[in-house]
Amino acid sequence: MNVTVELTGTLVARTGTREARVAVPEDATVADVIEELAAEYGPQVSAGVLDGQRLRSDTVVVRESVDATETLSTGDSLENGDTVRFSLNV
Repeated sequence: MNVTVELTGTLVARTGTREARVAVPEDATVADVIEELAAEYGPQVSAGVLDGQRLRSDTVVVRESVDATETLSTGDSLENGDTVRFSLNV
């Protein structure tokens, strides 16, 4: 499945892009998306958003839909076509 990732703050500098599209397995989580981003853009991506297996305290991942905004953690599942935004509260 495909997930669109919007990047902000220092993640733009770490990746060189504001938006990325990643292919992940059907049962993918936010952690899987981070792993794919790190594989494509380098280990500085995961270092910028993870503290061990958890999101850093300054990192927020949000899935927005027409009727709701949902804050996610690394273990939350994603669906095909989702768009998630990684924001750093620095």
